Amino acid sequence: MSGAKARILLADGGPPAALACARSLVRAGYRVEASRSGVGDRAPHSRGVDTFPAPSPAVEAPEFSREVLAKARAGDRAIVIPCSEGAVLALEIRRAEIEQVADVLLPPSAILARVLDKRLTLEAAEKAGVAVPRTFAAENAAALGGCPIPFPAVVKPCRSRWVTSGGNVAGSGPAFAADATGMRAAAERMLDQGCPAALVQEWVPGTGVGVSVLMREGRAAAVFVHRRLREVHPAGGPSSAAESVAPEPALVDPALALLRELRWEGLAMVEFRREGTAAPVLMEVNGRPWGTLGLAVDAGVDFPRLLVERFAGPPPPYRVGLVRRWLAGDVKRLLLTMRGRPRGFPGRFPSVGEAIGDILVRGAPDFVFRWADPGPFLGEVLGALA
Repeated sequence: MSGAKARILLADGGPPAALACARSLVRAGYRVEASRSGVGDRAPHSRGVDTFPAPSPAVEAPEFSREVLAKARAGDRAIVIPCSEGAVLALEIRRAEIEQVADVLLPPSAILARVLDKRLTLEAAEKAGVAVPRTFAAENAAALGGCPIPFPAVVKPCRSRWVTSGGNVAGSGPAFAADATGMRAAAERMLDQGCPAALVQEWVPGTGVGVSVLMREGRAAAVFVHRRLREVHPAGGPSSAAESVAPEPALVDPALALLRELRWEGLAMVEFRREGTAAPVLMEVNGRPWGTLGLAVDAGVDFPRLLVERFAGPPPPYRVGLVRRWLAGDVKRLLLTMRGRPRGFPGRFPSVGEAIGDILVRGAPDFVFRWADPGPFLGEVLGALA
């Protein structure tokens, strides 16, 4: 299925990662079809992309998986790429059926589970000798009383997304906790939403760094490293601006050690935080296309095409020092900055003036906007206004 006429189904056309996949694969001559659940979805607005309606996997996971299965059956054998964690979980509901008529580009479910659950990822990292933050897991509110993590701390769900008792996908982002009261409130909120466990982690200073890898039979067929210049939430979160950096062994080696321990196959982005030249500390692993994927493609590592074509190396070189930003993320960053520094947050926090300058002065080519392909940006704007 690696020829130019292969049919690609992008499951969840909404996120920037789906847009990066769409642009890459259309440019390479593939037939690309992206699921569409709302006007703000980015990939369905891109040139050369066909679309099919499907509900949001984060709202109606069983129905989403049913629509992807129906689309996979309606034509030549397809290649399915889930472009969000919600889509990954939704496809797992009907994975056996979908794989009868399509190639789902994910590792086996048992391996995938070790990345979806951060508790299992941390266990694998420790076995691989990768530095991890001190972590306490609480499966219920009563267990929080025994939490030994000092403050300030970060509270996060053990899964970024999880399947609820009703069969749908729920999720929650991390929260900063200055004291036990804040920690308990954040953890109880996650547990009440059905998350299997809340993780309380020591706050790790430094800069976010992502090591993106295409793994093939235990070796890296492609590697790309970026660092975060700005984060959507100034206290920590996804990138609103990022820069490609050299693949130094101090970053790449622990990422590969972890992925080998996980027996990972395919795409993954290993996220670290690092202060200066200290050892990088693991944050999480994204086992599907990630938000800054377009930066890697622009720099010369075309992960979507390499994934579809079963590329086996050697790793291609890429341009270092390339910067991309996400305007919508910078706007959200400004709004979050206007709320003020979280109580007790010890890291650097921008002023409102600096956040405005990041939008107006310190811009860079956008992840979404392209003069030759303006539709996704217009869709993003319409989605924000809806």
